[in-house]
Amino acid sequence: MHSADPSDSVSSQRGGAARLPQDLAAAFLARARRVSAGAGQAVIGEGTRSSEVYYIVAGTLTASVLSFGGWETVFRDMGPGELVGELAAIDGGERSASVVAQRNSELAVLSAEQFRSFLSDVPGAGLWQAQQLAVRVRNLSDRAFEMASLPVAGRLIAELLRLPGSGPGEARNVPRMPTHAELAARIGTHRETATRELRALARQGLIVQQGRALTIPSVPQLEALMQELRR
Repeated sequence: MHSADPSDSVSSQRGGAARLPQDLAAAFLARARRVSAGAGQAVIGEGTRSSEVYYIVAGTLTASVLSFGGWETVFRDMGPGELVGELAAIDGGERSASVVAQRNSELAVLSAEQFRSFLSDVPGAGLWQAQQLAVRVRNLSDRAFEMASLPVAGRLIAELLRLPGSGPGEARNVPRMPTHAELAARIGTHRETATRELRALARQGLIVQQGRALTIPSVPQLEALMQELRR
């Protein structure tokens, strides 16, 4: 089994999250216990003092925070191979976000003490985690800038460009895009506004929606529009 190269994970990640490299995942799983989370089940509660770290074996989890007025802001969706809950395990503080299973999920769990031992004892684990935290800070800075300086249309485009997908040439196919309500929560607006802006992009031929599938015919054109909105 080869040793991890954390830089590979950083360069390949999308939306600020990277899968744990294969050898680090094997080391994590060897120390962990397995648990299940049903669809809609809370795995982590914002503000609580729990400190376990979860590795997603299968399923999807969503991290979000609530304002005092009950306004939800969704940070990101997380899938197989990703870690959840590292911050509280590292600094001993309260949970910074709530994490809910979007569908039935299988998780591997380490206590905070076990996770810190994993970081210090497994070659490459500590550096990999440090790089992930650096990427997370950069992405949060980007989102803060977007919220402060971009109109809704610009924030929506930025979020669409973060969605994982693939495609030939300059196109990108996203097999399962978030709902309009989920997109609205991510960019700090209402569902109706997100729907209106998506329709405007579709009329311009910049996106094509078929059910939950999304096609961006030209990523550079969508990026160019976002740059115009930054001015």
